Formats: sequence, structure tokens, C-alpha cells
Amino acid sequence: MATPARLVGVGVFVLAALTLFTVGLFMIGDRQMAFAKKFIIHTEFKKITGLQPGGIVRVSGAKAGSIRKIITPNTASGKFRVEIEIAEDLHTLVRSDSLATIETEGLVGGSYLGIGTGTDTAPPAAPQSTIPSREPFEIADLMQQMSDTVQKVNATIDAMQYDVQRAVVSIADTADNANTLISEVSGDFKAMTKSGSRIANEAREIADAVAAGQGTIGKLVKDDELYNRATAIAKRADEIATDTRQVIEQARKALEGFQSKEGPVQGAAADLKQTMESARSAMAGFAANMEALKRNFLVRGFFRDRGFFSLSEISPDAYRSGALTRRGARRAVRVWLGAAVLFEADPARPLGERLSDDGKARVDSAVATFIDRLPGNALIVEGYAKQGTKDEQYLRARTRASLVRDYLIGKFELNPELTGVMPLGPDADDGVALTMFQDPSNAKR
Repeated sequence: MATPARLVGVGVFVLAALTLFTVGLFMIGDRQMAFAKKFIIHTEFKKITGLQPGGIVRVSGAKAGSIRKIITPNTASGKFRVEIEIAEDLHTLVRSDSLATIETEGLVGGSYLGIGTGTDTAPPAAPQSTIPSREPFEIADLMQQMSDTVQKVNATIDAMQYDVQRAVVSIADTADNANTLISEVSGDFKAMTKSGSRIANEAREIADAVAAGQGTIGKLVKDDELYNRATAIAKRADEIATDTRQVIEQARKALEGFQSKEGPVQGAAADLKQTMESARSAMAGFAANMEALKRNFLVRGFFRDRGFFSLSEISPDAYRSGALTRRGARRAVRVWLGAAVLFEADPARPLGERLSDDGKARVDSAVATFIDRLPGNALIVEGYAKQGTKDEQYLRARTRASLVRDYLIGKFELNPELTGVMPLGPDADDGVALTMFQDPSNAKR
């Protein structure tokens, strides 16, 4: 049976053990911040290198809490969501722009979650909010990048090896050529140096001789008599120049008097001018009389039969009715040319067309059929156009005919009075026709 003293000792031991256990429990709990007030926030990482639930969380290096749990992403492109609990005492340091990072204690220590303090302008991070993060930097990634870089450098060196060898060979060849060139020109350079030295000595001797008054130049420099003679010659030359200017001035005055209104030249010129005016008036009158004679009803038929007509005065209606072939006096020879083979687009010209190079060649080929019969016979360039209104058809047809006429007159030097244009509009398909009206008297025998 236990004695009272033994029972008291056992009770004291049990109370001491319970006291020590309670004190140790509170110390451990306080160290682990088990009894501190906390708030929860989140962050996300693509990689959670070394993190695990229960891991340490530090705010600006100070222990602030722990990792409650890590939520795995549902997709391969998603991120791990980390739930963090932090002591409320450090809430003022954790801002909405605080940055969460994965840090390592020492070189080989464990990993912990570090949170920056953020800025004063940002509000404190709200509970259950998500703060931004920065992905951890891994040594393996650095080593892989270094390995890739080394491989690229090696490949570049291998690729440049041939070029470097060629460059070294070229440099060596250049050095050899330079040495050869220097060796070849060294003799010439020495000779040039000797010649330069000899020329300098001779120049010095000449200068000494001139200074001593020797030779022609030396005497000119030293002899005052030669200077006086030269001065006298210059003075005499100046007097001759003055006399010459006076003679020229007198000749100019005489020429002005000769050409004046009362002079003989002006009178002869006036008579000649009057004669030319009279001749011009007589020719103009003769031309007018001839034009009037052509239109006189007694003789105009004779002139028309002889070919004395004005192509520019023939209207399209008169042309269609056979004004140039009436009474069988002339025979028409016609060559048709389509617009598609003659003209090309040209926005700078009226109606946007010009004669193309192929079109010029086609005109040359067409006119070659009767070029030997053109002198003395009339040539009409007929223009046709079916596009647009009636006035547009007339203008386009005339423009096409004028382009071909100008080209023919310029190249073959045709008589403009016997080469005309005739805008016939929609009478035929788009194009032109070269029509020669051959006089029977000019027919080829």
C-alpha cells in the first residue's frame, strides 16, 4: 500500500509534466503561428518547384505563414493554384501588386514562397484575392540554354572554318604580293630619290646664278636697263591700243550714219521691202482669183476633173454619195485596218487612244500596196467608230483617221493637200480604211 508521501511525489511529478507539456505546446504553436489571426490569399504558378502544402511563406524575408494547399490544374496549359495563409499582423505589407516568387534557402536549402511588400499606392490584398507571381528560374533551364548556345557557337565556328582558312590564305598572298611589289619598285624608288636630289641641287644652282645676275633671267632681274626697255615697250603698246580704240569708235559712228534712216542702206532696204510687199499682195490676189475660178460654174467641172479640189471641204454625206468618184473620173482602191491591231490605250491623248508600234507596221504594210501610185492621186483615211453617242462616234472616228494621216504624212512625206480624213462613224466596224482615188491620167501603164 502506497504511503501518502509517495502519492504526493507522484502527483507533483504528474503536475510538473503536464505543465512542461503545456508550455512546450504553446511555444511550438507560437513558433508555428498556430494561435495567430490569419487571412487567406492565392497565387498561381506554371511550375511549383519544391513547394508543398505546409511550406513556409515569408513576407519580405519575415516568416508570415504557410501554404495550406496546392490545387492541380485541369488542363495542360493551366497553372497550379496555391492557397496561402498569412498572419494578419503582416497584412499591411501584402498589397494587391505584391509579387509571389519561389525562393530557395541557401544554395542547397529547401524552397519557400516569398511575397514582396508591393507599393504604397496599391491597396492591401483582399482576403481570398489572387496576387501576381513570377515563374521560378531553374538551373536546368539555364544549363539547357547554355548547351544550345554552345552548340550554335560550335556550328558557327565549323561553318566559318573554311572562310577563315581562305581569309588567312588571302592575307598571306597579299603579304607576298606586297613584298614582291616593294622589292620591284625599290630600285625605281631609289632612282627617283636620286633624281629628286639632283633636281633640287640643280634648282639651287640656278637660283644662285639668277641671284648673281648670270644668264638671261639673271640679267633681267639685275639689269635696270632691261627693266627700262620693258617699261617703254609697255607704254608704247598702251598708246597703240588707245589709237586703235579711237579708230574703232570712228568706224562705228560711220557705220551708224550709213545705216541711219537717211542713209543709203536704209533707203535700199525700204525699196526692197516695198517690192516684196507688192509681190506678196500679187500672189495673194492670184491665189484668190484661182480659188474663185475653181468655183465658177462655167469651169469648176474642168478643175474637178483635173483634181483641183479641197479635201477638207468635202462633207461625209457628199463623200458617201461619191463626190470623188463621180462620172467615173477616179477609181477607189481601199485597204481596211481594224482598230484592235492599230491602236493602244493612252490616257494622255483625247479619247484615250494612240497609234501603237504594231499599228504603224500594219499601216506601212497596207500603204505599200499603192505607195508607188500615191503621187498625184488623193488618199483619204476613213475613220470608223461604233461606241458612244453620235457625236462621240464622230469625234473618235475623226481622231483615229487623223492619227493615221499624221503618221503617213510624217513618214512618207505625202502632200497634205492630197491626203485627207473622213469621219464616217458607225458605217463599219471600229477601225480605219486607207482609200486611194486614182486618176486615170495617173494610172500605171
